[in-house]
Amino acid sequence: MTCTLCYKRLWAALLALAMILAGGLAAGATGPTGGVTATLPVAVSFWEQDTENPSVVNDGVDANREATLVRQSNGTYTLQLPIQTVSTVVFNGHLSGLTIGDISYDGEMSGSLDDGTAVLTIKNLPSSVLTGSNISRSLLVTCVIELDMDLLGETTKTARMCVTVL
Repeated sequence: MTCTLCYKRLWAALLALAMILAGGLAAGATGPTGGVTATLPVAVSFWEQDTENPSVVNDGVDANREATLVRQSNGTYTLQLPIQTVSTVVFNGHLSGLTIGDISYDGEMSGSLDDGTAVLTIKNLPSSVLTGSNISRSLLVTCVIELDMDLLGETTKTARMCVTVL
């Protein structure tokens, strides 16, 4: 083997190694697999199904704390919604999930309703939840409300949901 051929092979190997490293750095810049790619502060509001009046479900969202929408690397969103107890003449409870179309999104509650630290986390929401503040673009959802009395279970309330990036 000649020295020229040896140098060509050495340079080809170094070039291949440099390309592998550059590809690895580019992949690392987009975040780890399954990692978070963006966190957006949002305002979430619910409206009556047939009117432009606020829904009773709005009372279950704690407006004094910030909600966030987290874009995952797979293109879905995770909503972290501060919640509080919804009280009406008929029931007392809290928001525990959403149904959009035929797909149910069960939420996971962390914190406590008693001390005002409850946050409902709903995963794998589609990008269509980003509607903006225009009620005409709102998304029709069925809100699942878990009742305070375990014996009664849960109830549902149909509403239109707006999610606006702040």
